[in-house]
Amino acid sequence: MINAVFIGGLTNGKIVYDYLKNNKFVNLCLTITYADDFKGARFVPFENDEFILKTGSVKNLIQRIKNIEPDVIFVAGWSEIIPAELLSVPKMGVIGFHPAKLPNDRGRSVLAWQIEDGYTETALTMLKYSDYPDGGEILAQEQIKIEESDYINNILDKVDEATYSIMRAYFPLLRQGLLKGRTQDLSQGNFRRLRGERDSLIDWNRSSKSIYDKIRAISHPYPGAFAELNGRKYRVWRSMVLKDFPLGKDVEYGTLVAKCYDNSLVVKSCDGFIRITEWEEA
Repeated sequence: MINAVFIGGLTNGKIVYDYLKNNKFVNLCLTITYADDFKGARFVPFENDEFILKTGSVKNLIQRIKNIEPDVIFVAGWSEIIPAELLSVPKMGVIGFHPAKLPNDRGRSVLAWQIEDGYTETALTMLKYSDYPDGGEILAQEQIKIEESDYINNILDKVDEATYSIMRAYFPLLRQGLLKGRTQDLSQGNFRRLRGERDSLIDWNRSSKSIYDKIRAISHPYPGAFAELNGRKYRVWRSMVLKDFPLGKDVEYGTLVAKCYDNSLVVKSCDGFIRITEWEEA
């Protein structure tokens, strides 16, 4: 029997929690998750019981975790950096997940960056945490295809599916001490920064495909892309690339060419047109 601690939340965290909770070889001693009023995207409230603590941080719970003497700590769907003091506590390590083909795309907001940059595939990596961000031993990776029609919510669904697949396939090996990690070359790969509001503004002097990729990268459940048209600000959720449009061929990029019968907006880009099919005034 393995004594485990789980730290996390959101839909992917709930998948890991449920797997551990229902595994006959695991004694889930403590779960640390978000409070019921947490406002993050894809938040899933956990049930209430004496082994679940609902808080926003583990910093004040370090000694309590140490007292449990867990064999393993799992982390999923948790934005706070795990204190370095905890990394050496469980003998099997602190195990987490990162939605990228490590060593590429360490850091923050990685799925949004990948979609905006036109990636056609990524991966979910299960890794052992170290004091180097997203730099620990790689334990498993599952490929995730990014279709051109996928919006961020579709990819988050695929990450959830990959989370369950990795737990089901590799946890038994981890439990038996048969899962061997692969050390990352820390001189390889790249880091992504946390996206801010300026990253959400559409630059109409970009290709239609590039604008379309930005919109789908930060659509629901994220804040959406922002567009400035005719002195008004719009929040943009969905769009499509138009190869041709009968009006506005000679206007400047960023011009609102037409408002169509279905309430969609047609805007000139540097190489064609974008049809904004779902939007609201910001």
